[in-house]
Amino acid sequence: MSSASSKRKREEPLDPFGPGGLYDFLPAPDPEKEAAALAAAKANEIKPLPEEDKSRVIFLDIDGVLLSAGSIETICIDGAFMPVRAKLVDHDFSAAAMNNLRDIVLKTGAAIVLSSEWRRTESMKDSIGMACRQKGLPQLGGCTPIFKPRPDLAQQDPGIIWCERRAREIGQYLRLHPEVKSWVALDDLDFNWADASREHGTPLIKHRSVHTDAQRCLTSDDAVEAVRILLEAPTLSEEQVIQAIEMSKHATQTALMACPQKGPGVGGLLSL
Repeated sequence: MSSASSKRKREEPLDPFGPGGLYDFLPAPDPEKEAAALAAAKANEIKPLPEEDKSRVIFLDIDGVLLSAGSIETICIDGAFMPVRAKLVDHDFSAAAMNNLRDIVLKTGAAIVLSSEWRRTESMKDSIGMACRQKGLPQLGGCTPIFKPRPDLAQQDPGIIWCERRAREIGQYLRLHPEVKSWVALDDLDFNWADASREHGTPLIKHRSVHTDAQRCLTSDDAVEAVRILLEAPTLSEEQVIQAIEMSKHATQTALMACPQKGPGVGGLLSL
């Protein structure tokens, strides 16, 4: 017997992908499912933001826009409610609202200017800045100035006092930044209240604002409307300004009748 015949015949390695392979139990690839999964992954990709357009500005409120009303403890200062906690974290904010805000920036390149009472302290501004960065939003582009309430409105509903002050603060920012040609105010305050008590030199805000639901915060529909305002930059003729003011006065009076103030912090426009 030859030495060759005495040796064991070498076995050929099994093909793992052929008959009897290690992976025969796996289902065959489904091209349609793979294509659908690829499309879903692409849709979920964080798209890069466009270069900031300094001619477009989003005036951003926080409570009722990115943060559901009543979700954190607040304190009233100068007629405005601010959080008691010095800092908030990412999960305090509405993820859906943050994504909708990013969508507005993605489609317009607008800068974000803080008009919320959160701009009053550095710690609160830092909380917003950190939350924005974690959601892929740009750094805040600044803040509106802080004014005092108008003395002649002292006997008015707190909602009117607060909203009118915010409108003047936005107006001052626009005067100091003439490069801004298009803007939108995202707020859970109804700027009809401000336009109804507007003083000379303060811009009308209602037609350039998106009034959010304080519980639902900034929705996808709100984002669509904000994009429309920023891209179209609506302007009013003198006749339309007069009509807009009258409509705001009527809307404010109707709201006051529906929800009169019964005492300090009881009833009134801010309870709507």
